[in-house]
Amino acid sequence: MHLGKTIAFFCLSSGALSYKIRAFSGKDCSGDAKEINVWDNTCRDNNVPTTRSFRVLAYGAHRQRATFSEDHACGYGKQSYWADGGSDKFKKDALAAELMEIITNPAWYFDANLDP
Repeated sequence: MHLGKTIAFFCLSSGALSYKIRAFSGKDCSGDAKEINVWDNTCRDNNVPTTRSFRVLAYGAHRQRATFSEDHACGYGKQSYWADGGSDKFKKDALAAELMEIITNPAWYFDANLDP
C-alpha cells in the first residue's frame, strides 16, 4: 500500500534534484537541439551532442552548480554557474549562447555538483 505512495513521491521529487537544458549545435540557439537532464551531484558526459549554445529549461536544487567541461573532463570545468536560479547568467528560458563563446572547443559536457 505504501509502495505506490513512495514511488509517486520519488517520481514527483526527482525533477527538483536536477537541472535541464536544451543544447543546440549552432550559435544563438540554432541548429539541432537535444534536451539534457543533469542529476544532482553527477556528471553527464555520455549521449551529449556537440554543443555551441544552450537554453536553461529548469533549475536544479538549492546550491547546485552547472559546470561546463570539454573532452569528458568532468570536475575540471571551464565555466561554472549556480544552477538553482541564483546566477545572473544561467537564467531559465534566456538565450545563453554568450556564456560559451569564450571556450572554443565545441564538445561540451555537463556536471552538477553541490558546493560543500
